[in-house]
Amino acid sequence: MPRRRNALLPAATAAALAILLGSCASEPEPTPAEQSAAATEQAAAIEPAAVDDALGVQVSGEVNPDVAPQVSITTPLSVQETTRKVVAAGTGAEIGTEDEVRFAYSLWAGSTGVELDSSYGETDARFEVAQITRGIARGFVGAHVGDRLAIAIAPDDGFGEDVARFQAEGVDAQTTLVLVADVVDARGPDREVPTAAQGEPVTPPAGLPAVTYDAEQLPTGITVPQPAPAPPAETVAQPLLRGAGRVVEVGDQVTIHYVGATYNDGQVFESSRTNGQPFTTTIGTGQVIPGWDAGIPGQTVGSRVLLVIPAAQAYGDAPTGGQPAGPLVFVVDILDAF
Repeated sequence: MPRRRNALLPAATAAALAILLGSCASEPEPTPAEQSAAATEQAAAIEPAAVDDALGVQVSGEVNPDVAPQVSITTPLSVQETTRKVVAAGTGAEIGTEDEVRFAYSLWAGSTGVELDSSYGETDARFEVAQITRGIARGFVGAHVGDRLAIAIAPDDGFGEDVARFQAEGVDAQTTLVLVADVVDARGPDREVPTAAQGEPVTPPAGLPAVTYDAEQLPTGITVPQPAPAPPAETVAQPLLRGAGRVVEVGDQVTIHYVGATYNDGQVFESSRTNGQPFTTTIGTGQVIPGWDAGIPGQTVGSRVLLVIPAAQAYGDAPTGGQPAGPLVFVVDILDAF
């Protein structure tokens, strides 16, 4: 796989995991079967938050995960029942108990009006509703993609003693916490992902490597002109099919099929189709080689893209982990982005 060696989770994602999962984050990792059973049980038990348009949280600024809103809390704010206010209404799908939600957030102490954490301008949080802290889950259920929400989390639905990690004066297990969230996207467990790119053909410029196909018009290999011309100094991202889906953004979780070959001779070294499974990763955050992080954001879901990547943006000229050396070529089908 085209991962970078020793890749780490982005700091914002790691922080969101620790904070938003609350006490669950420190428990042993359950098995997949245990996770599925627990998620089903928890989803069935989630009730939507109460709605109060007069909740003492004022939020201004554009709804934008890259720009932190201005938040003012009428302190001390305390609720016994988790309560939601829709600050700005979105037009997207309604969020259900079994959905996965992507959102930007800031977290505040209702007692003092002090901000405790924020993901705005960083990597969005992305969680299954049934796996997140109960008060946040209740705030999301029944809301819509595109909403800006203010959620006052009752202590019984909150982080419990884990709030001590904030090391904030006046914040304890009995504190009402306020989450301001911009809901970027949501998807249900039955969301279907296509198996191949589905877009309008694009004629590439002359001189680029060519893709070979099987009888079903799925990529199988790459032919490089011989003698191979000098590789580009920067990654070239050339659409071969242009999909009609959303534009891939930095921080998106993308699902793709790919074929990778060495640039000098077109020798295929890996194919997700041969492996039998598409590849899912977070793009633009250092999880994969720089050429992918440079070439995939800005493309659209449904596209097939040829990536011609110089050695410096691949694994280098002398990798030590068994990866191919020198410049590389990939043909990538972007199946989904979330």
